[in-house]
Amino acid sequence: MFGYIKPFRPELRLREDEEYKAVYCGLCKELGRSFGLFARMTLSYDFAFMAMFFMALDEDICPSYEKCSCIAHPFKKRCRCCENRAVSLSAKAAMILTYYKLKDDLTDKGFFKKIAAAFLMPFASSARKKALAFGNEAKFIDNAAAKMMEEQQKLEKENCGISDMAAEPTAKFLEELISLGGNDKNEPVLRRFGYLLGRYIYLCDAIDDLESDRKNKNYNPFLLSGEDALSEAKAVLFMTVAELSDDLDLLELKRYKETVENTVSLGLKSEVERIINKKGGEKNG
Repeated sequence: MFGYIKPFRPELRLREDEEYKAVYCGLCKELGRSFGLFARMTLSYDFAFMAMFFMALDEDICPSYEKCSCIAHPFKKRCRCCENRAVSLSAKAAMILTYYKLKDDLTDKGFFKKIAAAFLMPFASSARKKALAFGNEAKFIDNAAAKMMEEQQKLEKENCGISDMAAEPTAKFLEELISLGGNDKNEPVLRRFGYLLGRYIYLCDAIDDLESDRKNKNYNPFLLSGEDALSEAKAVLFMTVAELSDDLDLLELKRYKETVENTVSLGLKSEVERIINKKGGEKNG
């Protein structure tokens, strides 16, 4: 994914910030352990949140922590969350989605983007095969990702100018992915939460790529809508964040409650403001 789901760290307490960093470091270590050095370059806030969110939902997971060396911080040991089902599941999802993202980039009209994708594709393909060897959950994620890409390409060929419709494949993919962390009791709410989170990610990425897509003549629903793209995106995204917060209130979190709530209610909104303000500056400049 794209790094749009992160907490608003100025509002986190010290303990909460340390827990978040430990989950982030734990995911990085798991990526390297299971999939090699290349995989650690795919580390993102989105999958760190996913690992924390799955742990928050699952009462059977009891997170443990340990000090470890870090390639990015060689002079001081870091605290990391040790491997568990949530961290492992997030790492597999990251590898599978990286493969499909690069596959999509190969069709991009941007020359350097295609070159980078072609260079990285063998590593991503190998990592995906390793992920699929772990079992049924990985295969479920892979099938959902393949379906997402197929539906997305169809909408792009049709030049869909309705942003909500264009976001549908990503929304459905996140609905399926997030449902893996639930149970029969919370699955309906969790599916809606995942759907909205997917829509949020797609729309953030679309508005973030607006100028480069305009320059390279790539598909972007906001370029086809016939409306003020920034105003339209901000309105849709803020409505999405508000509904995400409402759905989160219906879920019982076993741990990390403050950090998850901070991410959804403050972090997502802050990221929208950052993207919109950056685009407004580009437009005015």
